[in-house]
Amino acid sequence: MRIRIMSDFHFTLRGENGGADPFFKQYLERYFHEGPEADLYVSLGDLTQDGKEEEYRGVFAIIDSLGKRDLFRHVPGNHDLLSGSVQQTEQWAKTPQIEQGFGSIETEQALLLFANTSQEMKPLDWGGRFDPTRIAWLKKRLGAAQGKPVLVFAHHPLPHTTALSDKELLRVEQPEQLVEAMSEASGTCFWFNGHNHIQSIVRQNQWTYVQCASVVCLPSWSDVVIDDGVLRLECKLPDEALQSGAERVLGQYGSFHRVEPSVAAGTESDQVFEIAIS
Repeated sequence: MRIRIMSDFHFTLRGENGGADPFFKQYLERYFHEGPEADLYVSLGDLTQDGKEEEYRGVFAIIDSLGKRDLFRHVPGNHDLLSGSVQQTEQWAKTPQIEQGFGSIETEQALLLFANTSQEMKPLDWGGRFDPTRIAWLKKRLGAAQGKPVLVFAHHPLPHTTALSDKELLRVEQPEQLVEAMSEASGTCFWFNGHNHIQSIVRQNQWTYVQCASVVCLPSWSDVVIDDGVLRLECKLPDEALQSGAERVLGQYGSFHRVEPSVAAGTESDQVFEIAIS
């Protein structure tokens, strides 16, 4: 099983003549078509910059043109919900509904959980939340996994895990009940997130926390392969052409959490990771 992950794409229509910069399509062409085909392609949130209807329609038009909509899964980030509710953005994008902020896919190799940690239309509070309903759902799903590896996909990190998650608004806030529920998990578990724009991997007890860099800071992606009882992650770093396009796009934003590519890439241990899962 192969899952390809990207995060913090920040698609915008601030390019020349009010259109999308060519970088966005160039990146997606390579994300979807370079190397072995994945079984699933996942966006960890902030797919759009302002969460506007025209941004959703624009980015999904590119995804549709590349023939990958059916294999693409997206969890909302704080930017994605700046202009509308989860339900509104799902209608704009014509994506499957994440009922009550969560969803799941179970395969022979793993249980995949998709969680919304983002608040709706809160431009001054971009920290994450995980309400009691979602905590109860997560606890139930973890209990039913019966030792099968669990992969959680969300936008925000847990506090004091990956890079910058010790800072306010750069993590799930008020996480005590969530952390307690997660501590009861059996087997090997993974929490994948974006938000902080830096590639980072941290292991704590039975959980491994994987944070993916922002595409517009470092136009990379992470391939997760599960095979023969081992989960392996490898971060595909950009070439000069993609990095140059990302630099151009960064100039189109106003206020933005910009991270230099050398910092966004993390260390070598953040880019390649392998762990036995059975």
